[in-house]
Order: sequence, then structure tokens, then C-alpha cells
Amino acid sequence: MHNTFKIFLIAFFFVFYVIISNKFVLAQGTSLTIIPPKFELFSNPGETISEKIRVKNNSDAPQTYTVLIEDFTTSGEEGDVVLEEEQSDTSYSLAKWIEPAFKDVILQPNEEKSLSFVVNVPRNAEPGGHYASILFQSNLEGVNVEGGASVAQRIGSLVLLRVSGNVNEKAAIENFSTPAYQEKSPISFLLRVKNDSNTHIRPQGTIVITNLFGKKVAEIPLQGLNVLPGAIRKMETIWDEGNVLGVYTATLIATYGQQKLPLTAAVRFTVIPKTLLIIGFVGGVALIGFILTLIMGRKRFAKMMRVLMKG
Repeated sequence: MHNTFKIFLIAFFFVFYVIISNKFVLAQGTSLTIIPPKFELFSNPGETISEKIRVKNNSDAPQTYTVLIEDFTTSGEEGDVVLEEEQSDTSYSLAKWIEPAFKDVILQPNEEKSLSFVVNVPRNAEPGGHYASILFQSNLEGVNVEGGASVAQRIGSLVLLRVSGNVNEKAAIENFSTPAYQEKSPISFLLRVKNDSNTHIRPQGTIVITNLFGKKVAEIPLQGLNVLPGAIRKMETIWDEGNVLGVYTATLIATYGQQKLPLTAAVRFTVIPKTLLIIGFVGGVALIGFILTLIMGRKRFAKMMRVLMKG
């Protein structure tokens, strides 16, 4: 009996330790709030831009963060951010132009600070897009990976800068689609845009829905997202409306860039519940059978009349 109680106590404290440890990791990993999560800036060569970023420590313990500036790009059609730990030499680099007014930040529990940084745009800056991220890094004490190294938690704000000048804006629709047959709403429209510009773009516009007779039944705003130079970005727009039934055409009417260049495409789709399809199929088969029966019956009747007339 004594051994059983001992085992129970050990198991209880083990489970308690695991729960507390998991809560600690979660709190530490999500303890910092950054506002805004993204800056979209415009500048002329030679100008200096001043901005502020707000950070808040949501945890119950003091936190110290190291401020890092790193270039970034995107990977895949979802727009996943990829940080470049060393300043890149590409024409899209921005990290070397950003000067934070701080190198380290100490935040007390639930404390919020507004921190300044400047972007010094060189006079010979290449026109187009430049991209970097302002990162706040904290080493979590007590959270180790194999080998004993501490896990560095980083959260940041993206900075997208467009420098004026000879900017080339060129984009194309790779695909605008939705399944040809759908049973019910919501209807999802998938837009894939390829950006061949030397700056980022963000398509803006609407998707107009018309019925079989060309009458407009809905107009929904396009869920446009930023597309970095050389990238393809996937964007999803949802049409969520009840009582959708019939054949429709979705027409994309959008523009991109400062020159408001057009992006247009169209797709046709049908929305019918499967139960109605089954009923329609059964009804069609029954109607064909009825017509055939009438035709065959008329032939038998005519043959019988010919026999009677001949005696």
C-alpha cells in the first residue's frame, strides 16, 4: 500500500512538471507583441525616413531582447518569409540602410515601449523594392535542444520600401480558378499572380459574379496580398452566400502598381446539390422511358389497326 502511494505521488509530480514546463515554453514563445507587424514605406533617393515600432512584454517576468536587422525574401506561393542572416548584396537589400535607436530592449512585465528607427536611403539607391525585417531576439533560459544549446526566440516586423525612379511594373495572372462543379457555398476563388517587376505589388479590385443570363448577383473584394519581385503568390477569395444554385461566371477586375495596370480573368462554374442532380437524373430517365413507351405503344396500336382493316 505504501509503495502504491509512493508511485502515485511520483506520477502526479511528473505530470505536473510537464504541464508547467509546457506552459512556460508557450508563454515565453508568445510573450512579445509588436505593432505594426509590417511597414510599407515610400522614399526618394537621398531621403531619411523616421518610424516608430511598439513592443510589449506580455509575460509576468522581465525580458531582454536583442535588436537585429536582417534582409528577407519569400519562399513558395504562400509567401513564407525567409530571413537572410547576413546582409545580402542583392539589389533588394534594405538591412544596411536601417539604423535602430537601440541595440537591446529591456521590458518589465506587461510593459510597452515605443522605439524609433530611421531608414537612410542613399542618393544612388536603386529604384524599386527593398526588404528587411526588424527582429527582437530573446534566448529562453531553461529551454534547451539536444546538446544543451538554448533556443533563440525571434519575432519581428517586416519593412517593405519602394524607392522612386525608373521602376518596372510588370505582373501576370498564372491562374484564376475555382472547381467547375460545386455542391454548395462557400465558393473559393484561387488567384496566382507572378510578379516580374523590380518592386513588390499588391493587386486590388473585385470579383464580379454573374448568373447564366449575365445578371450580376454579387461583387466581392479581392483578397490581395503583397507579391515580391520574381515571386508567384497565391491568394484566396471566398464567396460565402446562401441559396447559391445555377451556372455562374466569376470575372476578376483588378489593378496593380502605381500605374494601376489591369489584371483580368474569368472562370465559369456550376453550383448544384448532389440530391438535385440525382433527382434530375432519375426524372430524366423516367421521362425518356415514358416517351419510349408512348412511341412503342403507338406502333403497336397502328399495327393492330392495319390488321383489323385488312380483315
